[in-house]
Amino acid sequence: MNNSPHTNIDVALLSMPKCRRLPGEVISPLTYTNDVVNFDHWDHMFITNCCRSLTLYDFDGPPSTILDLGCGRGLWAIEAARQWQGSTIVGFDIESRQPRSNVLEKSVSRRLRWVQGNLLEQLPFLNGQFDFVRMVRMGLHIPEDEWPSVLSEIARILKPHGVLEVIEEDLIFPCQSPRSHDVTPTSGESGSSTQGSLTDTVVTATSYHKSVSSLKVMNKNTSLDTFSGPSSTSLPSSSTSLPSALDAQLRHPKPPDPQDHSRLQRAWEEMLDTYFLSPQPLSVLPLYLSLSFSNIRSHPPLQIPLPRNTSDRQQQLTTQHSISTVQLDPATLFELRALSAQPSAEADYSSRASVMTAGGQRSMSSWACMHLARTVRTIVGCKESIWSAYERLYGEDPTPPVVRTTQQHQSSWCDRTSPTNPLRDYFERDWINWENDMADRTSVRGRMRAELTWSEPIGKPPDWRLWRNSLPQEAALSSRDESPESCRSLRGFVCFKS
Repeated sequence: MNNSPHTNIDVALLSMPKCRRLPGEVISPLTYTNDVVNFDHWDHMFITNCCRSLTLYDFDGPPSTILDLGCGRGLWAIEAARQWQGSTIVGFDIESRQPRSNVLEKSVSRRLRWVQGNLLEQLPFLNGQFDFVRMVRMGLHIPEDEWPSVLSEIARILKPHGVLEVIEEDLIFPCQSPRSHDVTPTSGESGSSTQGSLTDTVVTATSYHKSVSSLKVMNKNTSLDTFSGPSSTSLPSSSTSLPSALDAQLRHPKPPDPQDHSRLQRAWEEMLDTYFLSPQPLSVLPLYLSLSFSNIRSHPPLQIPLPRNTSDRQQQLTTQHSISTVQLDPATLFELRALSAQPSAEADYSSRASVMTAGGQRSMSSWACMHLARTVRTIVGCKESIWSAYERLYGEDPTPPVVRTTQQHQSSWCDRTSPTNPLRDYFERDWINWENDMADRTSVRGRMRAELTWSEPIGKPPDWRLWRNSLPQEAALSSRDESPESCRSLRGFVCFKS
């Protein structure tokens, strides 16, 4: 009998339709490129180095029969077959992209088998077939309403006292939140203003910010551009009816902020919503795991802060309160503890905060840049799915957007319109700005120079540096006072079948 404290709240959940997905449909917004594979390998090295083992759980002896669900290229399964020479391993994935048996050592290939199939359908294995099942970073492939059925299937194929290990992460779109999203003028403000509902744009004579909610529902009288005032058809015909400052803004709107990635972030959220993927699997997994397993262990989430950009790093070096490097024991980050029967939100927050702070200090020199690069590469693999969501969100905008690009060594903006799809050009501009911002924050080039004491290479500077140098100084420093965002939140769960 399952005595989990969560089982009293799952009645309504279980009475809902089993899933929204059509039978046989595969949920995969991610294109599995070689870059994604490379960072899968880096993730494997990071986790195994922290755990000093292939698994979070410390087995007394190697498990006899093992299933790697969503095995990808099969790196972990091959390594397990090499280390655990008495074990039989099955790698299961939707695509056949694993190495052929004739390229592996015979001692490995004879105990390793690849099986293709859909994780969301009934698994093609017998009841109680495996001692150990492993599933890593499947949040982009399992809709939230299908987690219970997937975990129930895993419990079915596990032997009594078998072990399930899940390593998952929240689906974060890394970016620094803008300083302010909404500006609502007070009744005492001077100057003409137009204020509508929450889905409208607020326009004042002196300032303008688009409402966050307007990203979800575009007003038909607003433009997609950064300045989204009323359309020309809704403006008074006489220019004298508007204050001169507002009139100048309408005729010559300010260039969009290259550091504002809220449109792409909203498109990412829309993409997840389309596939019914939970943006925060770490919040819902304890409940869903408790429906099939009574004994669950975990560790505090490992939260990696978003690295600072070049301007902020340079400012940090000139202050007296710069963060010093702190040496941490990586093994303590994945120390497993039983999930409390009545978890304390305050205690959980304390654990998260301590990991965030300590991990942030240590990661500024070695960790955060690679974790950010890994997250960015995953999102790049979803680019076309994000574009589809972007088009759904902003495709009905009545005013064709003007794409503005910066020229090298110039701060002025030039306008161009696309003869084919202006919205796609606008998306690509947003995308390039985001990629350059993330490349600046990752700063692999600078870290290699610092670690290896290399001099600046001769030749053209990287694109992200040209992008950063093209920003006005006030824009480059605009995010300095903002609280740090996370670029990754990772957590492992170890579950035991009764």
